[in-house]
Amino acid sequence: MLHYTAPAEEVNLVLPDHSNWINRHYQSGDFIIEGRRSPRPGSVIIACDMARGRLDAILATDPLVREHLVRPEVITFEALRTVPELARYADRLAGG
Repeated sequence: MLHYTAPAEEVNLVLPDHSNWINRHYQSGDFIIEGRRSPRPGSVIIACDMARGRLDAILATDPLVREHLVRPEVITFEALRTVPELARYADRLAGG
């Protein structure tokens, strides 16, 4: 989760660079889903399972993080069940 730490006007100036950063990580397979929180206090990114150090390094390159406009918060969880289209991202599927 990205929590805005600056006014929306300042965040908006860096959003094009942030969008390019997001696109690069979609293309590399690092990210699965992203979008704005509502109301808009920040955004959510769902990343593929990876080592925490690698994720921290990726987040550190986000233009919004580099400019100190957001504070990232990582919430780690095990995906137990999902829709079939996302099954390859599940850490393990729960038995019924």
